Amino acid sequence: MKNPEIAKVLYDVADILEIQGVQFKPNAYRKAARGVESLSREISDIYEEEGPKGLRKIPGVGESIAEKIEEMVKTGNLKYCDELKKAIPKNLSELIEIPGMGPKRAKLLHEKLRISSVEDLETAIKRQKIRKLRGFGEKSETDLLKGIELLKKGHERMLLGNALPMARLVESRLKELKEAYKVSIAGSLRRRNETIGDVDILVAAGKPRVIMNFFTTMPDVERVIAKGPTKSAVLLSNGIQADLRVVEDNSFGAALQYFTGNKEHNIKLRGMASKKGLKISEYGVFNKKTGKRIAGRSENEVYGELGLPYIEPELRENQGEIEAALEGKLPKIINYNDIKGDLHVHTRHSDGANTIEEMALAAQGMGYEYICIADHTKSQRIARGQTEEQVLKEIEEIRALNKRMRIRILAGAEVDIKANGELDLDDSVLKKLDIASISVHSRFKSSREEMTERILKAMENEHVDILNHPTGRLISRRAPYEVDLQRIFKKAAERNIFLEVNSFPDRLDLKDVHVKAAIEAGAHLVISTDSHNKEHLRYIEYGIATARRGWAEKKDVINTRPLKVLPKYFRKIRKG
Repeated sequence: MKNPEIAKVLYDVADILEIQGVQFKPNAYRKAARGVESLSREISDIYEEEGPKGLRKIPGVGESIAEKIEEMVKTGNLKYCDELKKAIPKNLSELIEIPGMGPKRAKLLHEKLRISSVEDLETAIKRQKIRKLRGFGEKSETDLLKGIELLKKGHERMLLGNALPMARLVESRLKELKEAYKVSIAGSLRRRNETIGDVDILVAAGKPRVIMNFFTTMPDVERVIAKGPTKSAVLLSNGIQADLRVVEDNSFGAALQYFTGNKEHNIKLRGMASKKGLKISEYGVFNKKTGKRIAGRSENEVYGELGLPYIEPELRENQGEIEAALEGKLPKIINYNDIKGDLHVHTRHSDGANTIEEMALAAQGMGYEYICIADHTKSQRIARGQTEEQVLKEIEEIRALNKRMRIRILAGAEVDIKANGELDLDDSVLKKLDIASISVHSRFKSSREEMTERILKAMENEHVDILNHPTGRLISRRAPYEVDLQRIFKKAAERNIFLEVNSFPDRLDLKDVHVKAAIEAGAHLVISTDSHNKEHLRYIEYGIATARRGWAEKKDVINTRPLKVLPKYFRKIRKG
């Protein structure tokens, strides 16, 4: 079993235990599942190299859960989960997956209305039965319908953070073949879309049959969907489809451009080519009259023949990038190595898995100059949020660590915005933080006006530096809350409050179109990971990709600045 499959089983166990009213255990299984999801290595490899001891090193995994993971690694199944599922109605586990549902509400609906599947729920909503139950209402029915829509979309597509590692593994294997001259991921994954329908991989090779035979017999192939001389498709063990195309070396650039897309971007390029007496396809750029190929070996050649500079894959969405390129106004978007430090990470002081020192050393290993510890505050009881006294003690610990560490640890907090817009940390403590970030973690179903006013009021606090995950969404799991982002962006620009691009794979919040709108409104960004263990720090790539898709340049992102200039942007940071 692969990591996502093991994590899914652990989440299933947690949900069923919660339905049964078991205390404490559900949270333990969810914490372990998050730890599994965060790993940069396959659990099977960890077990092979280190045995059960290696499994117990996974964040959130104790001896009991390690034994269950060992069983899944060895057998591909967990009997404990199977036994638990027998105790609940069939299909109820699918009902639990609906965003906004949760185990307790699913249990109530089953007990009161005998609802045990998505289809049952849709029927009950259509007949307006849900609104009659205590604790529900007409709005609940609307929210559940939106949740069902999100669930169905989630089953159709995979998160960027889950698809990319698998695609890179396939890509690296193909690159090892001597018959493969060039190999590249293409399609929406190369554009770094937040969710992926399938994986496209392009290979330049002289012996396509060798490539196809290797591709269709890889260990991760669950099923061969199609196999041809230059194109094959397989279903991988993580449930995603991978399509492979093999082309000639002198067509590789044209094919890579063509299969990266998007469709509207390519249509516009073909129109430009036609006006120049050219024809552009996946095989190259050709002179219409003579049929002679004049470009195609590289993407630079293809764009160059159209009078365009190279356009980065993340920008190829037909959102004005071609017009900007023609006018010489194409942004020089942020690079993947531009970030100097992560400004939103958690530790054991709240719901993180590692100590402050462990997180700092991991960040140092990534080449960062600084890291900001932003543990939860007291309103987040489920996340062991800290009181004022506990925050002050954490600040002291950070100051002491800074005396002996090379990387600069910044003292921060992820402060809860209460329902009335006040912050749940006293100003006397806020002003002692190097960086104060604020977040909404409750009352997601508030009206647009209520949520907007709530956040705007919080942004008026003079000690606030960053607004975290500004829409509160969880991709395919929770819709963004209703909020007037233009007013938020305007306030951020006026107050010099930075807007987070949260890199966690199921957040990516702000999303790409909001990044672009925020920049146009004059606001600045930070790109952070919201890490809850040191493995999560690598998620920064996904936030950078989102910012690139939103046309963000290095100058738009505050944590591209070196440590020595940070006091210019965060006035509470002490120099030296």
